Amino acid sequence: MHDSCEGTLVIHAVGGAECTEPDCVDLEYVRHFLVLDCEEITGGCQCVGEIELIKAS
Repeated sequence: MHDSCEGTLVIHAVGGAECTEPDCVDLEYVRHFLVLDCEEITGGCQCVGEIELIKAS
């Protein structure tokens, strides 16, 4: 049984997570070889911009 995911788990600054593998349904950290905060993604993440807007308000 293959109990790991080939995708990267992305942890969003606003909460929640998603995997780069479209068929992945188990978002547990231990199933992924690579786990990143969304702000580490090249080009950034939309949710980081949303947090900056909230802080500026």
